[in-house]
Amino acid sequence: MSVEVDEIIPVSRGGSATDLRNLQKTHRCCNQLKNDKSLAWARRAANGTPALKPTAIPFKTSVWSF
Repeated sequence: MSVEVDEIIPVSRGGSATDLRNLQKTHRCCNQLKNDKSLAWARRAANGTPALKPTAIPFKTSVWSF
């Protein structure tokens, strides 16, 4: 449960490692889970809720009746 500094928007996705508004304290295990994903993704993963892939496109199916 060590504390680390995490970028809210990861540097690999355009965030700043020096802007204090982009930094937060987090547990090491949570930071490792989040990796370079969003905070929302990490929360869903931690709670066991399946997350959509960023390339997934939601679609509706039609009901065919004969």
